[in-house]
Amino acid sequence: MKYASYLLIMVMLVGVASLFVLKRPDGRTWLSLDDILGKAQTQAQQVLSESKQQLDKAVDMVSSKDEQTAQEKPAKIYKWQDAQGNWHYSDRPNARGQSEEMTLDPSKITIMAAENTEILKQLKEQQDAGRIPKDLPANMSPSDIKKLVQDAQNIEKLMQERSKKLEGI
Repeated sequence: MKYASYLLIMVMLVGVASLFVLKRPDGRTWLSLDDILGKAQTQAQQVLSESKQQLDKAVDMVSSKDEQTAQEKPAKIYKWQDAQGNWHYSDRPNARGQSEEMTLDPSKITIMAAENTEILKQLKEQQDAGRIPKDLPANMSPSDIKKLVQDAQNIEKLMQERSKKLEGI
C-alpha cells in the first residue's frame, strides 16, 4: 500500500513536470512559470486595487460624517429651578414655569460612563423600610461613607483629566 502511494505520487509529479516540457502546436510549453506568476500577479493587483477603492470609499464616508457633525447646530437645552431649589435640565422647556434656554457646543461635550449607584438604591430601600429617616441621608455605615468618598475622588480625578484634555485642545 505504501509503495502504491509513492508510485501514484511520482506519476502525478512526472505528469505535472511534463507540462513544463511538452510543447503546444505554437511552440510554447503547456505550462510555464511566467504564466503562473503572471496570473498570480494580475490577481494580486486586482485585489489590491479593489481594496484601495474600498478603503478610499470608507475614508470618504468617515470624513463626510465628521464634516456633517462639525456643521450641526449646537443643541439647545433648557434649565429651571423648582420650588425646593433643585436645578433641572431637559430638551424641552418647563411646562409649569419659566425656563432658561442654553446652547451646547457638541465639540465640548464629554460623555462619561455612569458610576455604580448601588449605594443609593440601598439607601432608598433602607429609608423606605423605615430603618433610616428620609430626611437624614447621612446615617450611613463607615464602609458606605468610605466608598462614597472614593467615588467622589475618582470623579474629581476624571474631571481634572477632562479639564487638562480640553486645555490641550
